[in-house]
Amino acid sequence: MKKEFIREHIREAIIGIGASIVIIGAWLKITNYGWGPFNGDNFLTLGLVTEAIIFAIIGFEAYVGGSSKSEEDDLKTIDIETEKLQKAVDNTVKGLSELNSNLSNAAKATATIKVPSDMEENADAFNKGLSSASSNIQEVAKVLHNLKETVAAFENINMPEGLGDEMHKMKETVKELNAKYEAMLGAMNK
Repeated sequence: MKKEFIREHIREAIIGIGASIVIIGAWLKITNYGWGPFNGDNFLTLGLVTEAIIFAIIGFEAYVGGSSKSEEDDLKTIDIETEKLQKAVDNTVKGLSELNSNLSNAAKATATIKVPSDMEENADAFNKGLSSASSNIQEVAKVLHNLKETVAAFENINMPEGLGDEMHKMKETVKELNAKYEAMLGAMNK
């Protein structure tokens, strides 16, 4: 425990008073004011002597008393921060080890991937399938064209009154279906 000649709160009060006397003395000196013995020179001398005595006592206390409580607290804080830093380093090392392990496992897994030797044959079969699908789309397009011609032919026929309305509804439905089929064919051809 640190030995104190002057209690800390009294020491701080004397330091503050000494500093204020120095400031007043400097002000009196700069402005050349003075009231008899209360002039700038005397105030500066009194304030600086007070500060010098207090600083000498503080220095002597530190020499005789050893480390202060704040230094002990600082050391405890450094120890705590060092422990936290060590934990952070340990966690980082652990994370890097896990990452290295995962990368090794990924490298092993990708090494087992094999590309089939019959890739060209598979590509040929795929191309034949696309060609067949394209032929089928062309056939559907022909049927759609024929259906449009048939619907157009029905538009010119005169129907009895009740049958004409039903035919008209049916033609509208067929037109809607044709539009949908055209859109699908257009999308397939892209």
